[in-house]
Amino acid sequence: MSYLFTDNLEKYLDIHIMDRHFIFKEMERYADENDFPIVGPQVGQLLYILTRISNARKVFEIGSGFGYSALWFGLGMKDTGTVVCTEHSEENINRAQEYLRSVDILRSTLTFHRGNGIDILSKSNDHYDIIFNDANKEDYPKVFDTAKSKLKKNGLLISDNVLWHGQVTEPEQDHKTAGVVEYNKAIFNSDNFFSSIIPIRDGVSVSVKL
Repeated sequence: MSYLFTDNLEKYLDIHIMDRHFIFKEMERYADENDFPIVGPQVGQLLYILTRISNARKVFEIGSGFGYSALWFGLGMKDTGTVVCTEHSEENINRAQEYLRSVDILRSTLTFHRGNGIDILSKSNDHYDIIFNDANKEDYPKVFDTAKSKLKKNGLLISDNVLWHGQVTEPEQDHKTAGVVEYNKAIFNSDNFFSSIIPIRDGVSVSVKL
């Protein structure tokens, strides 16, 4: 549960989650049973909406886990497109591909690359409509430095966990919290981006490249 909401407000938001493909519920069940961090359906719906209204065709994910957020992006695409997923764990990649074999409604293609997502993005020759950041929190500043040149004009840089369980407000910060704080300062101080933080779950920032 998000630290931002009371139990009642969290339950209220949960009952307004739209019905979704059964594979999402299977992934959510696995995440809950194995204490695996995913963005969850509240944020997933937001990713779908942002993909839809931006007419995104190319999405790059830094830190894809077992493909939960990537599936939301893929389903949000109006036409055929590509979601580039990056993940360190081969086990997570295999699990993601297993889940995707159960989905027959995708018009987009999800591709998986094993390794450091920031490094993979920096070597990419493509430019993207959306870059989604769920990297290690201490690496968030590196994400901004890399992503800003890889986004198309009017592209979206979306980051999860930008409120980091409320620790961003604490005077003493560990290296993970400091990374998130530095990232937040960067997106709001950049002349090339217009940013906002949406305080659902653990905070989601949305930055449009001007």
